[in-house]
Amino acid sequence: MGFSMRVALKSVMASVIAGLMVSAGPASAQVTGSPVSTQPAPTRAAYTVEPFAPAMPITIQGTGVRLRAEPFTGNDTPVLSTGSTGLQLNVVGLARLPDWVWYQVVLKNGQKAFIRSDLTSAPMQGGTVARVTTPSPAVATPQPRPTLPPQAGAITMTPQPNPAYVPPASQSASSQPAPSVALPLPSNPAPAANSGLISVAPSAPAPRMAQVSSLGESVMAQLVDKRCWTDSSTMMDAHRLKATFSMTFSADGKLAAEPVLIQPALAPTDDPAMTVFIAKARAALRTCNGLGFSLPAEYFQGGARPEVRVDFSAR
Repeated sequence: MGFSMRVALKSVMASVIAGLMVSAGPASAQVTGSPVSTQPAPTRAAYTVEPFAPAMPITIQGTGVRLRAEPFTGNDTPVLSTGSTGLQLNVVGLARLPDWVWYQVVLKNGQKAFIRSDLTSAPMQGGTVARVTTPSPAVATPQPRPTLPPQAGAITMTPQPNPAYVPPASQSASSQPAPSVALPLPSNPAPAANSGLISVAPSAPAPRMAQVSSLGESVMAQLVDKRCWTDSSTMMDAHRLKATFSMTFSADGKLAAEPVLIQPALAPTDDPAMTVFIAKARAALRTCNGLGFSLPAEYFQGGARPEVRVDFSAR
């Protein structure tokens, strides 16, 4: 083949290839990859966790209730734990979402999870003020100071009327001499009352501390027997949860005033577990107070109403 023929063939081939490329251009523009969704990714409502310590214990209401990592019910929200009716929650905060308020709780392993409030004993609509009402502290009615029975060595002063004037014997021959007052000798261990001026009670002091201790144990036994106080060993940090209340009782076996927390002296604001435990102890006393307590008759004798101290422990 001559040189001119080869040049002509190359020119024809170049024209064919150029034509094919021009015709394939629009077709190649129509080839696309996998379709890309134009739908925006679902967004979640922003939420803020507020510190919250309920005045009364909150429990789960339902079977197989899920506690999630965030306050959402979607399948992409991890489930950290589950529980059923009666399981007490360690509530430390809440998040207000449009539909319901979610409680933030602390699990036994220390993780924080969320549970929707309508699945608990204290449901709250979203964006509303908490319905768990905090009982206002009862104002103790001033009680009259109890009159204690006379103790050994006590001196009882009885006011006496002014003695009548007796004229001297020199002024009236018929006047009688003034009666002499027989005072008891110091050596007498149990002198009789001398006209009401001084009287010494012979009775020995009552063992008040022993009585208070036994009464406190009796009151706690009644709280357990009547199921006002239940086992709290499953609470978080149960080994350290202890509280002591002081109280007095009326003649009908009910509390004469609101029990006073003496140990710890004040309910801690930065200890959610202790706050819930103290609230549970107060609730137990109020519940059994409606039923009344059984106290020995000696407690009400002589008008004495010693304080009774009751110790609460989670274990």
